[in-house]
Amino acid sequence: MAKRRSSFVEGALILGVSGVVTRLIGAFFKIPLGNLLGGSGMGAFTVAYQIYSALFLLSTAGLPVAISKMVAEARGWGCPGEGKRIFRVALGTFSLVGLLLSAGLWVASPQVAALVGSPQAAPAVRAVAPSLFLVSIAAVIRGYHQGLGDMVPTAVSQVLEAVGKLVVGYGAAVILLNRGCSPAQASAGAIGGVTVGSLLGCLYLLLHPREEEEGIGGRGLSAGRCLVRLLAISLPVMAGSLVLSLSNLMDMAIVMNRLQDIGFSQQASGGLYGTYNMVTTLFHLPQTLITALGVSLIPPLSGALSRKNRMLARRLSDSALEFAALLSLPAGVGFCLLGRPLLELIYFARPQDCALGAPLLVILGPGVFFVAMTTMTNAILQAMGRVRTPVYTLAAGALCKLGVTYVLTGKPTVHIGGAPWGTVCCYGLITLLNLRALYRAGMGVSWDKAFFRPALAAGLMGAFLVFLRLPVEGALGPRWGFAALTLSGAAFYGLMLLAVGALPREDILLLPGGKKLAKVLRLK
Repeated sequence: MAKRRSSFVEGALILGVSGVVTRLIGAFFKIPLGNLLGGSGMGAFTVAYQIYSALFLLSTAGLPVAISKMVAEARGWGCPGEGKRIFRVALGTFSLVGLLLSAGLWVASPQVAALVGSPQAAPAVRAVAPSLFLVSIAAVIRGYHQGLGDMVPTAVSQVLEAVGKLVVGYGAAVILLNRGCSPAQASAGAIGGVTVGSLLGCLYLLLHPREEEEGIGGRGLSAGRCLVRLLAISLPVMAGSLVLSLSNLMDMAIVMNRLQDIGFSQQASGGLYGTYNMVTTLFHLPQTLITALGVSLIPPLSGALSRKNRMLARRLSDSALEFAALLSLPAGVGFCLLGRPLLELIYFARPQDCALGAPLLVILGPGVFFVAMTTMTNAILQAMGRVRTPVYTLAAGALCKLGVTYVLTGKPTVHIGGAPWGTVCCYGLITLLNLRALYRAGMGVSWDKAFFRPALAAGLMGAFLVFLRLPVEGALGPRWGFAALTLSGAAFYGLMLLAVGALPREDILLLPGGKKLAKVLRLK
C-alpha cells in the first residue's frame, strides 16, 4: 500500500527540525574538539575538511535537486516506473564517480595535503576519503525519496551522520591523544568520524524501504539521455554553489585587505572579520527552515508543472513565498531591535565583540528576508526547469557584493560595516532579478499574500517591541527581558497575522494538524 505523502510544508518542518538538530550536534562536536586538539590539530582537521567539502561539492552538488525534480515529473506524467529507471541510472553513475574520487584522494592524500601547504594533514585527508563514495550514494537515494515527497529518510540520515561524527570523531581523537599521538594525527581520528557518520547515514538509506512502482509508460528515456538530463539540471545548481563559495572567499580577501589599506593592522583586521563571522553565524540560523522549505517545494511544484496544472503551481509557489516571508520577516525585525541582547546572551564572555557586532546585525536584519526570497525563488525556477537563471542572478549578486564591500570597507567611517551592506545588496539584487525572471516566465507573484500582509504583521510586531523594550528590560534585566520580549513578540506576531489575514485557511491546512488548527481559529 502506498504511504501517505506529506505536504511540502510538513516536509519542510521535518527537514527543518533535522537541520536544527544537526547544527546543534555540530556545535557540540566542533567547540570541544577545538579545545582538545588546539590550533595545530584543528588546522589539519580544517584543511582535510575543506578538501573533502570541495570534492563533495563537485561530485554531488545539485544531484538531489535533479533527481527529485525528474522523479516528481515522471509521477506527474503518470509514469511512476520511470522514477525507478532514473534512480538506477543515477545510482550506478554517481556511485562510480564517488568511488573513483575516494580512491584517488586516498592514494594521493600526501600530495594533496602538501599542495595546499599542510603536509601534516595527510592522515586526516586519507581518513575522510571514503566519505566521497558514501555521500554519492546517499545523495542519489535522498533525491529519489524527495521526489516521492518523503523527507523522512533525508532527515534521519542527516542526524545519523551528525551523531556518528560526534561520537566516533571526538572519541577517536581522545583515544589517540591519550596514546601519545600528536594533535595532527588525532585530527585524522576526529575527521574519521565524518566517514563513520556517512557510513551510518548511507546504511540507513540503503535499508530504508523504497516504493515498488511499476509501469514506465510512453515517456521512458534511455540510460544515456537520462544521464544527460540529470547533468543538465545538476551542473547549473553546482555552478551556483561554486559562485557563492568563490565570492565568499574573495569577499574575505577584500575585507581583510581594505581594512589594512585604511590603517588597521593585520591582527586588528582579523579581529574585526572574526566579529563579523560571529554575527553571520546568527544571521544564517533562520535559513535552516527556509532551505528545507525550498527542498520540499521542488517535487510537488515540478509534478504540478509536468501535468500542466498552472493553477496548482501558482498556488504552491505563492504559499512557499508566503511561508518564507512569515518566517524571515520577524527574524529580521528581531535582529534589528534585539540584536545586542541576543549577542550578549550567546557570546556572554565577549562583551567587546557584542558591542561591535550589534550594529552589524542591525544592518543584516533586512538581509534575512532577501536570503529567504533568494532561496525560494531559486527553488521555484529550478522546478520550472530554468536551472541556469539562478546561476546568472547569483553571479550578478556576487559581483554586486564584491563591489559594495570593496567601496564601503575602504571608508574609515564604515570599515567592517561595509561587509554586511555588501551581503544585503547582494541578496536584494538576486531577489529582484529572480522575481523578474518568474514574472517573465508567467509565474507571477501574489504581492499582497506573499509580501504585504506578512510585512504589515512584522512591522506591527516591531512597534510593539519598541514600545515594551525599555520598561521590560528595566524591570527584568537584559537576559530575562530579552526572553520576555521574544516570547511576547512572537505571540503578538501570531495575533497580527490573523488580524491582517496573512494566514488563510488553505495555507493553515498545509500545516501538520492544519484541519484542527483551522477549526480552533474558526477560519472559513
